[in-house]
Amino acid sequence: MKKPLTLLAASAAAFLALTTLAHDAWVDPLGGPVYKILYGHKIPEPYPAVKVTSLQVLDAMQKPIKFTRSESKDGLRITPASRPALFVTAFDNGYWVKVGDEKESRNVRKSALPAGTVGGLASHPLKWSKTMLSWAPWMAKPMGQRIELVPVGLTALPRPGSTLKLHLLLDGQPLANQMVENNSNETGPKTDANGNVTVTVLPGINRYATDHDIMQANEPDAQRLSLTAALVFVAK
Repeated sequence: MKKPLTLLAASAAAFLALTTLAHDAWVDPLGGPVYKILYGHKIPEPYPAVKVTSLQVLDAMQKPIKFTRSESKDGLRITPASRPALFVTAFDNGYWVKVGDEKESRNVRKSALPAGTVGGLASHPLKWSKTMLSWAPWMAKPMGQRIELVPVGLTALPRPGSTLKLHLLLDGQPLANQMVENNSNETGPKTDANGNVTVTVLPGINRYATDHDIMQANEPDAQRLSLTAALVFVAK
């Protein structure tokens, strides 16, 4: 007979499942002249456009490009005024808390729950991404995101079947022992002690991503801060 899970173990199991199925937020590299900002795991899902908290559109010389925004039922769409080379985004997915025996987490701050509500650990997912449409040497340098995947040793966008070295940073410092997946395949190599990892490039869209959790014991609304970095491009 199996022993019942303790409340702590059950919460940990639930959060492990959420981590395994973590979502990304990124600009669709196959867009143009209108580009969609997508959010989801294996399949994109609708989201409120307000969750896109920061957006940079840069040309091949790293100069900012003006763009217009339009909201749709699926999320945010952007139309650059000239040819883009790199999109840099930040996405705040809000606060989530599991209440009682409910199957789905609620998108609400834990402190906003009615008095006496039985709530488990709460999380706050924050997501950063870079979508490369073309290559320029300055893209091999960090863009200052909280968590960031930086390509190393490139002279052009990678081709299918080639290998790609990535450098993972958290707050500007190398982040070790982090799995880097591609297109939400839930498997992949881990970064070494210097934050480096080598991946194999697939034909078509490559969306390399990693998730890193930071526990915050003294934060009542989000005991788990969930950070996601993604690097996206098309290999031809």
